[in-house]
Amino acid sequence: MGVIKDLWEKLRYRKSLKELACNELNKMQYGEVMEGLRAGLAVSQVKMYAHDILNDKQMKEIRTGMESGLSKLQVALYANKPTLTHMQMKEVRLGLEGNLSNAQVEMYAKPTLLPEQMMEIRKGFELGLNKKQVEFLINQSYLTPQQMREVRIGLENELPLDLLTKCIKQDNGRVRGAKEIEGIRKVYEEGKAEISRKNIESLKKNLFKKITDEKKNSQPVEKSIDKETDEVSITKKPQTPEGQNQEVYKQHYQAMMQQYPSEEYVAGQEEGVEM
Repeated sequence: MGVIKDLWEKLRYRKSLKELACNELNKMQYGEVMEGLRAGLAVSQVKMYAHDILNDKQMKEIRTGMESGLSKLQVALYANKPTLTHMQMKEVRLGLEGNLSNAQVEMYAKPTLLPEQMMEIRKGFELGLNKKQVEFLINQSYLTPQQMREVRIGLENELPLDLLTKCIKQDNGRVRGAKEIEGIRKVYEEGKAEISRKNIESLKKNLFKKITDEKKNSQPVEKSIDKETDEVSITKKPQTPEGQNQEVYKQHYQAMMQQYPSEEYVAGQEEGVEM
């Protein structure tokens, strides 16, 4: 039955197979070519991976990328790099399928990075790290994937690069283990959160004190004139809660936003946090 199926497929795709010139391919590589044709890929697409320089697992990653809708330009980012293993190609493909830009993927599509390291870099991009942060992460390629993961989490939690450098290395240059990096990272993160919390509490306290003081002096007044003596009397008119809320919001919203601790202020406070 299998022989008959093979003969039928060779007849069905004989024109495409003739263009592809698969004579140099082994059985597994030839199988990937046939999988692409069965999936409806164009001959020009199959040609991108129908080379004996690629093993069947690499060919599968290229084929899967095109079947999932990647353009030829996107697929070329890893199809033209046979020095990448199939696991490295997979990380590039997943990044492209996850809507990373070509420039972002190019930053980690390197044979010198382990697939697990590439995964951490890809996750960093997907979770919103900027180019400078990712470059910092890539520059730590001497770290194990577990260590790199802790650095990535620190970047996602907006720790400054100088603090992360202290997390990674001791003063004598010794690289810390993943658990050490995690512990020190959490100390810095808790310190940053405490600084931010204190700033916000102080802001709220001062703001509400100001609101209370101004409410005492901001009640509307009502004038009345005695017709017999022509004397003017002034009485304070109670303000409705709705009016008070509207007035307070209008007067203090902008002031609150201006006083809210900026990132530069918090970063300055962090310098005082010791390990």
